[in-house]
Amino acid sequence: DESPRGFVSPLSGTCIAISGTVNAGVQRDAYKVNALTRATGQVPQNATSFPLSASFRLETGLLLANGRYLATAFEFSMDSTSDGGSEFTPSEASITFGAFAFGLAGSRFDFWTADEFAFIGRIPSRTVALIGYERQLTEQLSLSLSAEDASADRRTVVPTGSRLPDGVARLLYEQDGLTIHGGLAVRDLPGAGGSRRVGRAAILGATWEKTVLDRSLTLTAQIAGAIDAAPYLGSRLDQRTAFSVLTGDLTTRGWTGVVAIGREWTDEWSSNAYASRYRLSVPNPSGLAGRIQIDRVAANLIWTPVDGLRLGLEGSLAWQKLDLAGNTRAASLNGRQSSAQIFIERSF
Repeated sequence: DESPRGFVSPLSGTCIAISGTVNAGVQRDAYKVNALTRATGQVPQNATSFPLSASFRLETGLLLANGRYLATAFEFSMDSTSDGGSEFTPSEASITFGAFAFGLAGSRFDFWTADEFAFIGRIPSRTVALIGYERQLTEQLSLSLSAEDASADRRTVVPTGSRLPDGVARLLYEQDGLTIHGGLAVRDLPGAGGSRRVGRAAILGATWEKTVLDRSLTLTAQIAGAIDAAPYLGSRLDQRTAFSVLTGDLTTRGWTGVVAIGREWTDEWSSNAYASRYRLSVPNPSGLAGRIQIDRVAANLIWTPVDGLRLGLEGSLAWQKLDLAGNTRAASLNGRQSSAQIFIERSF
């Protein structure tokens, strides 16, 4: 609804918009584990860090003579690493022509992005290479169909061998502050000896925005389930933990859910909180199923003295239990992790 910040090229009539964000802060991470887990020697030490991240986005838009709209978008993010270096990650490089979209973009399956949280904002979103089609069925309801290649995301568990792109279908309903998102995904999984199986996932999410006592209140809920489609489960933080111990073409079953609330208290002060649960079962030939369980809560308090400037205090707690036979890396992740951060963020 808001006009994008940008300018119109006098030569071509193309609208060009440039935006970006820089986030810097001080973060403290602490780990509480039992003696057996500590004995693996792989448990991270309590540490204080100074995370720095930035993102840059360039968009163009042009209305053609035939009435169709041509748009491009290019975005990348930069995050500091533990060794003092920097890591660049492309987030989007897409072209939209009328109802069709091509290139690198966010998965159409995703709903809740948790952009209000600095912790999650520093982790690249689930990026896929896609060919997509979107059609407005009614004034409130739209349909999106896409073929997506999740191997564009370096954190995704990608089976070996040739495979077809994932198929994703989404219905999106938007009216009077209510957004309902429903999606289905199917995933081609090659197996041993030329056999194949199909992974599938489903998601249902809703966001309700309402003015209460003259201030905005936002409620969000989401639940997703998957069979042999682990990349479609969990928040970005959950995936970072699970994918660090999952390799190859594993059979998995699981579900994830999240509830979130955001509240504006004054023109300058706001707060956000969420709670999530992640459950993944990993069967093995012995008949005993490995399990990954992650419960997480997080909250922040943000002060916005001027438009585009945020200062905040944020904290999170995660309880993790990874029971994968013979995997010492999984054992080292068992326990409780707490994080706290003071940050300043500038957007333009």
